[in-house]
Amino acid sequence: MVQNQPQPSLEEIAVRAKTASIQAKDSSLNSTEQQQAFLEKQIALTELMDVLMKRIKNEFPKPSGVDASTYIYEESLQDVLLYICKNIDKYDPERGSVMGWVVFHLKNRKKRVIDWLNWKGNVTSIYKDGHDSEKNILDFYCPLEVRIPLPSEEMIDFIKEDPERLLASTLFKNNPKASFQTILLKRYEEDKSWKEIVQELELGATHGPVSTFYRRCCEKFAPYFKKYIYQ
Repeated sequence: MVQNQPQPSLEEIAVRAKTASIQAKDSSLNSTEQQQAFLEKQIALTELMDVLMKRIKNEFPKPSGVDASTYIYEESLQDVLLYICKNIDKYDPERGSVMGWVVFHLKNRKKRVIDWLNWKGNVTSIYKDGHDSEKNILDFYCPLEVRIPLPSEEMIDFIKEDPERLLASTLFKNNPKASFQTILLKRYEEDKSWKEIVQELELGATHGPVSTFYRRCCEKFAPYFKKYIYQ
């Protein structure tokens, strides 16, 4: 009896699409090989988009009603999917999950659409945290209390590089697994809720102390961020 093969993960599908995309750009291929490589790229991207859209539908459902929230959602999502199709060869599984990559760019695109509309008010959030509480779509700061713009790739790289090792050496309750750097990356690169962070790092039953630690660190290291990001 033939057993059903396990379905590949989203990350595995993305890596396959990345490999196909890189192969399709190989100038050493002859005409027939290029056509075959391009076909394999299209098949891989189609599979990736199909699985990705199912995940997005479940995790970031479209806002109900017809208003600015819906427009921003649709414009931002369309832009992100187009970006991923064009730049799948840039996906790095070692830097995070596919959904983390999507969320990162989705936040950027939402901010751009809001700026383009010159939108001043609040807009219905398109996703919820671990406690089913809605996030404000205008919460585009990393970290928020530092008042520096939305976490760009430059910002994420800075947090990881941590040139003076201040973020990595600041620990929650002296726990080496729970540095401020780790918490920042889980919060903003991986878009984890406080509940998920507490569970993953095994920090206790509630997230109150961790979020308090986070806020204190944001205030403490605001000059550090500004020193390197906005010299």
